[in-house]
Amino acid sequence: MVNKQDYLNAINQNIEMVRGDTLAFDFQLKGLTQAECEALEITFAITDNYAEGAQVTVDTESGITLESYTDGVALFSVCLAPEITAEMDVARYYYDLQIKDTANTITLMRGTLTLLPEVAE
Repeated sequence: MVNKQDYLNAINQNIEMVRGDTLAFDFQLKGLTQAECEALEITFAITDNYAEGAQVTVDTESGITLESYTDGVALFSVCLAPEITAEMDVARYYYDLQIKDTANTITLMRGTLTLLPEVAE
């Protein structure tokens, strides 16, 4: 089970990327069993307006994978395919990365995601 006290503060990280490119990054979780890691719901959500909810969501079914589990450390990979952002406007959005188990929802990362135009557009 995820312990809330282990993840009290979300990391605030602003991201800039070129629209239509791939966004890929890894993150680690410690202190969970492999079975607990495999059972987590993990979501990376993007919106331009908090009141309207997520416009884009990538989760454990569509772009977030458990890459490895070694000595109590799970390595997860997040990948937004190019076609996800290709149709979005060049603008500033908000995102968060959350993990959920049966008892908790914890935001690990949040910030702004700025989509930049390609030089060749």
